[in-house]
Amino acid sequence: MSSCYELRRSGYTENGIYTIRRTNTSSIIRVYCDMEVNGGGWTLVASVHENNIDGKCTFDDNWSDNSNGISNSNSWVNTRVFGSVESATGSDYKNSAYFALPASDVMVWHVPNNNPPSQWSEQASLKYYTNNSFLTQYGGNLRDLYTQHFPMERQTKTSKGIEVDSIVSEIVESSTEILNAIPGFYHYKYDGDKGITPVVTSIEYGGGLMYFAPGGSEVYVRAGSEDWHPVIYGESFTEHPAYNVTNTANRHPFITLMYIGNNDATEETFDIKVKSQTYGYLKYGFGKWTDDDGEFSFGDFNVKFKKYDVYDSYYQRCMFQSCRGKKFMYDTVCEVYFVIYSSQGWNSKVSNETDFFQAIEWSDGARVLVNTMRVSGSPQNVMFGYTLFSNKIGEATDMSGIVSALKVMLQKISPFNPEEELEEIRSSLYDTGSDIYEVFPEFSIYEYDGIIKYIGDGMTSIKNGGNNMYDTGNKVWVRSSSTDSHQVVYGETYTEDNKYRLSSNVNSHPFITLMYIENSDRVDEWFDINVRSNTGYQYVGTTSTYEGDLRVGDFYMKYKTYNVYEVSDHPTICEVYFVVYNFKLWNSVFSDGNDFFQPTQFGADKHSWGLAKKDVSNTVRVNGHPQNILFSYTLFSKENGNVLRSSYIKEAMKIILEKIAKVSTVTESDCSRLDESVVAPVHFHTGTTEDVSEGIPPTQRSETTPGYLQLRAVGPEGFPYAMCPGVKTESCRPSSLCIGGINTLKDHPSICGDFTGYGGLHGDKTTETDADGSARSLNDLNSSIFIFTRDRD
Repeated sequence: MSSCYELRRSGYTENGIYTIRRTNTSSIIRVYCDMEVNGGGWTLVASVHENNIDGKCTFDDNWSDNSNGISNSNSWVNTRVFGSVESATGSDYKNSAYFALPASDVMVWHVPNNNPPSQWSEQASLKYYTNNSFLTQYGGNLRDLYTQHFPMERQTKTSKGIEVDSIVSEIVESSTEILNAIPGFYHYKYDGDKGITPVVTSIEYGGGLMYFAPGGSEVYVRAGSEDWHPVIYGESFTEHPAYNVTNTANRHPFITLMYIGNNDATEETFDIKVKSQTYGYLKYGFGKWTDDDGEFSFGDFNVKFKKYDVYDSYYQRCMFQSCRGKKFMYDTVCEVYFVIYSSQGWNSKVSNETDFFQAIEWSDGARVLVNTMRVSGSPQNVMFGYTLFSNKIGEATDMSGIVSALKVMLQKISPFNPEEELEEIRSSLYDTGSDIYEVFPEFSIYEYDGIIKYIGDGMTSIKNGGNNMYDTGNKVWVRSSSTDSHQVVYGETYTEDNKYRLSSNVNSHPFITLMYIENSDRVDEWFDINVRSNTGYQYVGTTSTYEGDLRVGDFYMKYKTYNVYEVSDHPTICEVYFVVYNFKLWNSVFSDGNDFFQPTQFGADKHSWGLAKKDVSNTVRVNGHPQNILFSYTLFSKENGNVLRSSYIKEAMKIILEKIAKVSTVTESDCSRLDESVVAPVHFHTGTTEDVSEGIPPTQRSETTPGYLQLRAVGPEGFPYAMCPGVKTESCRPSSLCIGGINTLKDHPSICGDFTGYGGLHGDKTTETDADGSARSLNDLNSSIFIFTRDRD
């Protein structure tokens, strides 16, 4: 007889061990046959047994270990046989019927370990089988299915890992909450600019002494008689039904655009107001002002504009004969207001082209400027704008130059539909600078105080921080054991493929750099964050260090701090380094030693952690081939040099951990890869779907359905699992539900083994009968999975 099915058809009805002869060979196999379930005739071709759930791909893990020197391929796809039928509940077992016997269906038993063959059927807690001949579509046996149709090889990775940009955004949005945890938090300045204010609405200084405090180019907009709405540099305003506003903060020239849709023509007037105090005239009384207006056509577009110039502002540097009478010029301030309309291109509507664009409030001096322009007559589909020109020789701005500059802007604006593409217009205007500079060769590049001039300038340090916090400080570097050090540029993202991803904020508090350690191949043994600062405090001040642990749900955090304080009234410097990991959601991996997160040395740097006051260079390292971990740094500070209490730090770090947990839970990706598996419904002979459901780990139940057999499941990291007994799953952690696979010892040791991730994760506590977290019950861990096949065709 060549199979148990032939034996059953010949009248054998008892379960037990039989001898069969493979077709067309003289090879004899001793096999266990089930002669009862669904008519009987099932041949036991394999058993999967786990004798040590803590051993990862050890020698006895025959279904997952291909490094034992016997074979260079996985047992699910090769023709190696092992074990004996009698000991199928005491060790792994595979016979040649697995790959040589034709089969159409599969049956699975769950049998407690270390039972003799005579007790297997009686002791089995679950028996279920397929009855749709699905194997005939995939070569007629399991080996053909796993080699020709659904290979047991690593597949494409779909996991995006931790979304560091989203976490940075969440922390920035939660800035107030974090800072409230630290009374007296010092809002250090991001140098490279002239400081930071919570909301930037003006140019406070401008460079070249353009403006005097409280500043200039403070822009407001409104429709009708409503309250004025301040224009915030770098932000768009799209909440009004009649108009939208955007601007080109951090670029030159500064431009505010107010697109007036006013589709139902309910608003009769629209205003732009600009307030400024000019420096030279205010401080020294020398200066002139002038205004003028003009109009021109350009293709299908018409433009009206009005300018206000403050020029020839100067002072005399000394009263000595050598320099007496010599003028030292301040930068010209040239405000230009304009309106663009096109009846053909935009279907613009204006009531009277002669006077629909007028000044309703206009300055008559060079000192305090308050200018308001109005577009009236219920305009529709019109672009109303303001821009700021300047020149560094203090001369009045030439009208022909203004016309040329506005034409440059119009060329950037006209290709777009402003009703739908206002942000595209803003992006296009970002590139006007070089063309404008050709029109105005002496254009003064004014400074945007309160924010950095442009992120592309590459801010990499805090030069002063305000109140002499640093001489130059907070330079951040990262590296891994296989990559060169990389300096963090504030506000930018950076990726080392398969190693790590970086993101950081700028101009918000606290400063934070997040490094998501992917380390997908686990080649890198360690990752470092290094922060270098020159505080200027060599002989004064006190240093201290704190460390702590926090937990929010399944998210764990460890943090270490370095503090420099009690330096006169200078702000406290508090560097905080931290790691966040989640064994369940992120599948975090690192060495279990207590020193996996410790201060270390960066290259030739000899400074000791917690001792330096002036030339500070601190490095913290994550060891142990870490994977799927968030490694980060943030900068706290406190006014007047007061010590930053450990309780304040703990509270602030808890808020940060809560924000990380919130984002990570929300952005968890869809892990379903059922289309990459074979899924067949099963029928139960012993046990029920409810029994299977009770054995599913709690964290996986919502994504797992009992009553199926899933073959070649694939996890988000691309690792394949040979079989998911009794279920189909869309879980992000199929290792808790499926057995067998490939050797993942190098890449992901926690799921390497015949029962892959049945042991669950750190902190899971199971009982004999109950699963917990991501872990199976002890009964499941101490049972063998029997795999039978049958061919009735």
